[in-house]
Amino acid sequence: MNHQILETEVQEFILQHQKEDFRVISLRKSPFPTVSSAELAQQIKGFQIAKSKFPFLSETKAIFYPPSLNLEQASSWTTAQYKSKLVSGNTLIDLTAGMGIDAFAFSKEFESVTALERNAELAEISAHNYHVLGQGNLKYLAIDFETFFHENPDQKWDVIYLDPARRKGSQKKFLLEDLEPNLLEWMTELLSRTETLMVKLSPLLDLKMLIDQIPQIHEIHLVAVKNEMKELLLICKKENNVNPIIKAVNLESNQFEFVFQFLGESKVESQLSSVKKYIYEPNSAVLKSGAFKLVGHQFDLDKLEKNTHLYTSENLVKSFPGKVFKIIEEIKDAKKTIQNQAFHVVSKNYPMSVELIRKKYNLKESEAQTLIFTQSISGKHILKSVRLL
Repeated sequence: MNHQILETEVQEFILQHQKEDFRVISLRKSPFPTVSSAELAQQIKGFQIAKSKFPFLSETKAIFYPPSLNLEQASSWTTAQYKSKLVSGNTLIDLTAGMGIDAFAFSKEFESVTALERNAELAEISAHNYHVLGQGNLKYLAIDFETFFHENPDQKWDVIYLDPARRKGSQKKFLLEDLEPNLLEWMTELLSRTETLMVKLSPLLDLKMLIDQIPQIHEIHLVAVKNEMKELLLICKKENNVNPIIKAVNLESNQFEFVFQFLGESKVESQLSSVKKYIYEPNSAVLKSGAFKLVGHQFDLDKLEKNTHLYTSENLVKSFPGKVFKIIEEIKDAKKTIQNQAFHVVSKNYPMSVELIRKKYNLKESEAQTLIFTQSISGKHILKSVRLL
C-alpha cells in the first residue's frame, strides 16, 4: 500500500480526474514523483466502480482502492445490506473478507465483527478504509482462517460468514469440492464454532445438488439485482434439514419476494392454458429456484405450456414476483403488422431467439410496447402487449 496516494494533492488530482478514462491516465506521465501513473489510474478506476457498486466509499475522502480483481469480486452494497439483515447476534467473523464490503454491512448490525484476509496488503488497505469510515467495531486481521482457528481453538461466534474463493488463477470453479476452502471438508468444524453459518456461493450452482451435499442447510436465498442473478446464499445450522426454505428476491425493483419450501415443488401440478388477458414472466431469481409449478400454484395462474415458463390469467395479480403484461392483441400476420417497427421483444419457448426475431422483422428497441413470442398448449403465439408491472 503506497501511503503517498493518501496525500492531499494526490487525492485532489483523483477527484479532479474522476470522470476521465483511467486507461488514458495510465499512459500519461504522473505529476507525482512517488505515485506512478498506473497507481493513479487504479485509484480513478476504483472511484468510478465505487460510485455505482458501493457509493459510501466514493462519498468518503481518503479512501484507498485495491486492485481491480478485488473490486470485481466484492459484493455490491445492495447485496451486502441484504445479507446483513438475514442473521443476528452479537459477534460475527468473516473468514474470507476480501475488501470487506460484507463485513462492513455486518458491522452495522453486530456489536463486534472480525474480518480475516490472508492477503496482507488487501487487509492493510481495508483496515485503513474502515478506520476512515469510523467503524470501530470492525477488526481486520491479515491472516488465513485456518491459522486463526489453530491459534484460537476454543473461540466461537454467533455467526460465521464464508465466501469461498471461486477462482484459481484465471480459471473459475463452481463445484463445492473445487472451492477454496472446500466447504464439504470444513462443515463440521465451522458448525462446532457457531450456531449459524452463512455461505455465499455462485448462483450457477444447482439447488438440489447443494441440498443433497449439505444436509445442514435451513435456508437458501437467491439474490438478483435488477433481474440479474448475483448471489446464492446458504444459511446452515447444526441440525439436518431435508426441506429448506427457498427465498427468491429481486433487489432494486418493486417486485415481491417469492418464498417456498424446497419439497413443495414436487407436490403440485401446473394448470395449463392458452393465452388469457394477462401474461406473467418470473424474475431471474424465481426462475433459478426451479419452482415452475409452484409459482403458478401460489398465485392461482395457469402455465402456458409445460416448457414455457410464462403464466396467464383473466384477472390481474399485482403481487407476482416478476413482470406483468396486458395483452393488446395476438399478431396473426407478423410481416404486415410489425415489420420495421419498435418493440421490446420477449422470446420464451419459441424457435427463434430475440436477436433473430429482431433481424427477421427489422425491429428497433422500444419499452412502450412488448412483443411476446411464445408457445401455449394451443400452439405458437406472437402477442402484442404493454407492461403493467
